[in-house]
Amino acid sequence: MEFLTSIKNSIPDYAKDIRLNVDSTIARSSLEGNDAVAVALAAAFAAKSKVLIDLIKNSGHIAPEEVQAALTAASLMGMNNVWYPFVEMADDEDLKTQGAQLRMNAYATNGGVDKRRFEMYALAASIVGKCHFCVKSHFDLLRKEGMSTTQLRDVGRIAAVINAASQVIAAEG
Repeated sequence: MEFLTSIKNSIPDYAKDIRLNVDSTIARSSLEGNDAVAVALAAAFAAKSKVLIDLIKNSGHIAPEEVQAALTAASLMGMNNVWYPFVEMADDEDLKTQGAQLRMNAYATNGGVDKRRFEMYALAASIVGKCHFCVKSHFDLLRKEGMSTTQLRDVGRIAAVINAASQVIAAEG
């Protein structure tokens, strides 16, 4: 995975642990196929890192429909990771009973991929977005889809490392 070398080369020595974790979380994850790369893309989008988004998108490791689905899930989480914490923080019983009335049509098609993948991408973006409600919802759905705790841990590890790499690259920019 050549693009991982490009990411690691962008990370200075003071963040050596982050650099080392790029390989261990993405290249050696328990996720199937190239799911780890698409999860990394969703996390990079949530972390607002154009550098990482471009490196991952252009790596050739994920099919165009997976790129589209990861970006679709992450963009929806950009909205939901704000909406649901707002409802929770407002702590208003009436507000909690009202529907969000926000368009989320991509959920009907899972962004063009299977439900498990779309939910994984949404989970990664929600971890970066720090939305308790969304993380719990996607985590629980993925458990029902048959994912193991180890696999879900790896989604979280990838999201954490991509978020940290994004911060380091932005600080160095």
